[in-house]
Amino acid sequence: MDVSQYLEIFIDETREHLQSLNEQLLILEKEPGNTDTINEIFRAAHTLKGMSGTMGFKRMQNLTHNMENIFSEIRNGKMSVTANIVNILFDGLDALENYLATISNTGDEGTEEYAEIISQLDVCLKQGLGEIPAAPAAAPVAVAAAAEEKKEATADNAAKEKFRSFKYADHEKHAMNEAISTGQHAYGITVFIQETCLLKAARAFLVFKTLEGIGTVIKSEPAVQDIEDERFEFDFSMVLITKENMEAVKKAILSVSEVDSVYMSEIKAEEVVMPKEETVEKKMETTGAPAAAAQAAPAAQEKKQAEKTSKPVVNRSVRVDIEKLDDLMNLVSELIIAKNGLVSINNADDTVKQNNSGFNEQIEYLERITTNLHTSVMKVRMVPLESVVNRFPRMIRDLSKKLNKKMELYISGEDTELDRTVIDEIGDPLMHLLRNAADHGLESDEERTALGKPETGSIILNAFQEGNNVVIEIKDDGKGINAQKIKEKAISKGTITAEQGEAMTDKEIIDLLFRPSFSTAEKISDVSGRGVGLDVVKTKIESLGGDVEVRTTVGQGSNFIIRLPLTLAIIQSLMVELGNEKYAIPLGSIQTIEDVPVSDVKYVQTKEVINLRGNVIPLIRLNEVLDVESSKAKDENLTVVIVTKGDKLAGFVVDNLIGQQEIVIKSIGKYIKNSKMISGATSLGDGEVALILDVNTLV
Repeated sequence: MDVSQYLEIFIDETREHLQSLNEQLLILEKEPGNTDTINEIFRAAHTLKGMSGTMGFKRMQNLTHNMENIFSEIRNGKMSVTANIVNILFDGLDALENYLATISNTGDEGTEEYAEIISQLDVCLKQGLGEIPAAPAAAPVAVAAAAEEKKEATADNAAKEKFRSFKYADHEKHAMNEAISTGQHAYGITVFIQETCLLKAARAFLVFKTLEGIGTVIKSEPAVQDIEDERFEFDFSMVLITKENMEAVKKAILSVSEVDSVYMSEIKAEEVVMPKEETVEKKMETTGAPAAAAQAAPAAQEKKQAEKTSKPVVNRSVRVDIEKLDDLMNLVSELIIAKNGLVSINNADDTVKQNNSGFNEQIEYLERITTNLHTSVMKVRMVPLESVVNRFPRMIRDLSKKLNKKMELYISGEDTELDRTVIDEIGDPLMHLLRNAADHGLESDEERTALGKPETGSIILNAFQEGNNVVIEIKDDGKGINAQKIKEKAISKGTITAEQGEAMTDKEIIDLLFRPSFSTAEKISDVSGRGVGLDVVKTKIESLGGDVEVRTTVGQGSNFIIRLPLTLAIIQSLMVELGNEKYAIPLGSIQTIEDVPVSDVKYVQTKEVINLRGNVIPLIRLNEVLDVESSKAKDENLTVVIVTKGDKLAGFVVDNLIGQQEIVIKSIGKYIKNSKMISGATSLGDGEVALILDVNTLV
């Protein structure tokens, strides 16, 4: 039975069952006697076992079967839920998620047996049923040392396994031979990135950049493009040709932050000598096989190789309510009717056309339908934020144990919907902010008790829709952010001068946290550091057309506020003119449009500003920023578009206003990377291209 056609369905449903098991197990940990939860867990595990068995994933089926045995005995009342059992079951869920990730990438579950987890599950089962006595707790230090030793051994074996499986092309072998013969070294290298790293691809890029300075990388596994697209786990391998010794290379790689470990071995000349293979025709002659078979052999070999290396393409899917599809179908039907009406008018003779007022009516009708169609398509693309945030309770539970702090995560507004493209990108920034709150936002249990706060710290994730934006807040009731401490750190690092520091408000000082590599933490933990990576969070959110701001009170806590557009595909915009060029400004960023006399323009620290109803607003002359010659005379009134970025205001000076227009955003592509002021482009009705201004960057 060919089950490959069901692979996508299996992956989607398995992901849902694993998420359900995670959520239910969190409930069971707090409510060991919750019968409904126990039944739900058993059903999910049983279904998962059957699905993996049907698909032929025997290792996954075996692990699920062992977990199901424990769920079954708990359900029958023969075992009670303990902290140890819950921890091992969570380890089992992590292993199942690893299987699923491997299946998504390769179509196969891999060779990992997770024998240790299965053994622990078996011991738990026997102890729970009273078949063997409970073992005394092992000394924590010994357990940690054994775990570290096992981790190193596993990583070492994985590294060696990678080198054994490398298949070199002839030109790669030639390059290695040439290098070795001239006294250089050829090293096989496997780099392991820390599993807490949020941007693996960025770290991998830095490793490659570092190695380019001391040698030449001639092969990598996975391919460079896959590494750029983050299609790899937490390790990657390569072959480096260099004059440097092994220690120097290893030291260079370990200088890149968030690299966990490096494993290297030198490749000897005899390992890469190109073999003198007999031709297929020669082999055929010795065996007496016909010439046709000789011609078929290479083709068969190519087919076999293609079958072996090809990976299934798992489509990103969105589950859609049938009513939304019905609306979509009705609108498409209306669109066809409107088109037919226009065609019939177009086919009429000129006299009929001139006297036919129905043409304008048809155009208006068509406009209404396309707007409704756009709205319906956007609804189909919308996905609840729940699909991102539902993994966070488990993460906070693990952090609570790791940091030895009592904490609780409260989530509200998870049914708020965002475009699928935004949902796919927002997970990592949210995870990073939650880790920050847990690690450096909340005080220790002892500190909280001494301050008269509840011993259990609170982290709140709240989402809601606000106009054409979605707002996501991540709050904690911890110690807040000390602006004075940030200022001192910024001055000591040379980020700002003491004079600048005195002139800055607390909010401007706190915004320094979003500068690259800025942190106030004395000790950077492997969980997070207040400020470590916040520049990456900001960059990611702004690339999605959003912005992030911080509100904090020392001793009471912090609130990180993220604002995101509902969609990245079609937006309402204000079209403006600068000289003879047209630009689009997203309507969601515009507050008002003002006609300002030149005499109202004042200067503050040599910068142009206007006083608008009590607010001092800096002016940005877009023609100067974008290097476009203005078409307006110097003494004419200024047309100023007042835009917002969070709670900041700025005035864009433009030549003329064209009007509001619904535009389709198109990416400029990878060739133009030098300007962050432009977020994309759109094609206007007459075929002209207009650039879309990135308000966040300009402000």
